[in-house]
Amino acid sequence: MSQPHRSICLELSPPYLVDGAPARFQSLWLLTRLYYAGQYEDGVLPAAALRLRFPGNHAIRMLVSRAFADFARWGVEAGWGPPEPMPVALLNPAGRSRGPFWLPAASHQRLSLLVNGRPAERGELERFLGLRPEAPAADGSPLDELMQDLDYWSQLTQAMRDERDGRGRLAGRQAAAAFHAASETAHNDFQHALALVKESLAWRRSAQLDDSRMALKKLGRALAGSRFDSAQPTFAAMARIAEAWDCYARGEAPAAEACLAQLHASPELQPVFRYNPRVRFECLNLSALLHKQAALGDGSPKRAQAALQALAGALEAAYEADSIDSAQHVAANIGWCLWLFWQQRLIDGERAQATETMQRQAIRWLGLSEWICDRFGGGNGSAWNTVFLLRIARGNCAPALHPTLRGFRAQRPLPPAQLERILRLSPPPFSAAKGDGGWAMLAALTLEEHDQARLPLTPLQLANLLLETLWFQAWEQGVSHEACGSAARLLQLLPQLRRNERSFFRAELAALPQELLEI
Repeated sequence: MSQPHRSICLELSPPYLVDGAPARFQSLWLLTRLYYAGQYEDGVLPAAALRLRFPGNHAIRMLVSRAFADFARWGVEAGWGPPEPMPVALLNPAGRSRGPFWLPAASHQRLSLLVNGRPAERGELERFLGLRPEAPAADGSPLDELMQDLDYWSQLTQAMRDERDGRGRLAGRQAAAAFHAASETAHNDFQHALALVKESLAWRRSAQLDDSRMALKKLGRALAGSRFDSAQPTFAAMARIAEAWDCYARGEAPAAEACLAQLHASPELQPVFRYNPRVRFECLNLSALLHKQAALGDGSPKRAQAALQALAGALEAAYEADSIDSAQHVAANIGWCLWLFWQQRLIDGERAQATETMQRQAIRWLGLSEWICDRFGGGNGSAWNTVFLLRIARGNCAPALHPTLRGFRAQRPLPPAQLERILRLSPPPFSAAKGDGGWAMLAALTLEEHDQARLPLTPLQLANLLLETLWFQAWEQGVSHEACGSAARLLQLLPQLRRNERSFFRAELAALPQELLEI
C-alpha cells in the first residue's frame, strides 16, 4: 500500500535514481512527463506522446506495463483513460496502453524532482523530457567561418532554385537530392540542420516518404546532439512539424497531433509559432488537415469549424511570409473543405446557403489557387485542383445506385460556360474548360499531362483524375470508347490503392452506368 505523505525523490541526472535506487529511464521519463503535464499543461498526456518519444519501441503496451509496475514499486499511483472522479484502483487495466495518462493530485504533490541533488527548474525538466534543446555553445571565430569554401551555400542556393522552378514530383525529387548534397558539404551543425529540414520537406512534397523519414532521423540526431546559436528554436519547431507531417502521412493522426501539441506547449517554441509566419503556416495547415480528418471521421461540426479557422490563419500566415506557393496550397484546401463540410452538413446544417452558392464559393477558392500557379509558376505538380473542381461541378447531382445510362445523363452538373464568370480572374484559370471544351476535355488534358510525364501523379491522384474523367466522359458522350477506356484503366489501378481508398472508388463506380464496366 502506498504511503500518501511520503515524498518520492526523482533524480533526473545520470545515474537516474528514484529514492536512491536505480530507475529504468523510460519509466522515469513517463513519470516526469506526467508531472510536467500536471504542473504546466492540462494534466493529461496522450499515448501518442509516448510513441513519439520512443519511436523505435513498437511494443508500447510493454513499455507502459513496465512503467506502471515501476510506479507501483515506487509507491506512485497514475491513472489512464479520461480523468474521472474515481480511485485509480477501480480503473480497468484493459486498454491501459491506449492512454491518455494522468497523475492524481495526491501523487503529483508527493513527487520531488531533482537535478544533481537540487530541485529541478522548468527548463531542466524540459531538457530532460526533450521538449527544449540544449543551451547554445560559444561560437567560433567569425573569420574562420567566413573563410570556409562556399560549396555549401552554392549548393543550397541551387536546391532552393530547383524547388522554386520545379513543377511536378520529378523536379521535387531533384530539389530534395540537391538539399541532400548540400547537407553533405555542411561545415557546422547550423548548416547541416538547415539542409536536412529542407530536404525532409522536399521529399515529403514529392511523395517520397521513406526518404523524408530518413532525413528526419538525421535531423533528430543533429538536434539532439548539437548546440546551435539563437536560431535553434526555429529548427526545433520545423523538426516537430516535419515529424508531424511524417506521422500524418503514415495515418497516425494522434501522433501528429502530439507533435504539434509539444510545439505549442514548449515555452521556447511558442514564440517561434507566434512570430515566424512560415512556421505558423506549416503548423496551422497541418492542424487543419488533422481537424478535417477527425471531422469527417466523427461527423464533428466542432472539428470542421476548427479546420476552417486553422485554414483562415494559415492563409494569413502564408501572405505574411510572402510565400505565394503556401498561399496557393491553403486556398485549394479552403475551397475543398468548404464544399466537403457543407456537403456532409458539418457547416450550415440548416442549409441557409443554396447548393449553387456553395459550389461557386468553393470554386472561387480553387480558382485562386490555380490562378496563383499560372501566374507565379507555383504548385507542385498536383492534379488536385482539377479533381476538386470537377467533383464540385457535379456536386449538385444526386448519385443513384447502378443508374441507367439515360437517367445518369439526365443529371445537370454546373455548366462549364459559367466558370469564367464565377472566377472573375484574368487571365482565367482552367481555361480549357471554357465554352464548348467541356469538363471532360479539361480532365482529359490533365490526364494527358500525366501520360506524357509532364505531370507525374501518385496512384491515388491518378485514380481520382480517372474517376472524374470517366464521369464527365460518360455524361457527355455516353458509353463511348474513351469512357470505357477510362473505366478499364481505373479498375486496373485499384489494386495499388489502400483498402479504404478502394472502397471509395468502388462506391463511386457503383453510381455510374454499369454498361461502362461490362465492356
